[in-house]
Amino acid sequence: MNMKADIFVQQNTQTKSGHISRGWVYHSTVDCKVEPLKSGGALNRADNKTFDAGDKNSYLERFQLKMKSPVAISRRARVGNIRGSDGAVIYVEIDKINQPGMIFDVTASHAEVDPLGRVSYWETTLQRVLVQSNDPT
Repeated sequence: MNMKADIFVQQNTQTKSGHISRGWVYHSTVDCKVEPLKSGGALNRADNKTFDAGDKNSYLERFQLKMKSPVAISRRARVGNIRGSDGAVIYVEIDKINQPGMIFDVTASHAEVDPLGRVSYWETTLQRVLVQSNDPT
């Protein structure tokens, strides 16, 4: 596994007035191998787009990745800053200033087991977050 990704965990804070805000803080960096999630054996440009899904002229684009790592990733975590072996961020928000790394939610995680019953690695499915920010809400 020659790639790296940063794991962010949720942190809640509450003011004296009772307002709770949720933010994401850096937790760790993991070794990984990441590739786009293909449906039906091929990546089709139309597979990940939905137009007018019942809302007023809505548009939704899903971007999913498959990540293999030596550790389990919680569904409550976020993954970002996925880097190649040269340390450069691979998946970036190309339309944003300074092109920050994309942020992904964890949608599923399961162990891949070898024939002797030992965990070889963990496979995690990631989906791009619609609002690309880890700032408190």
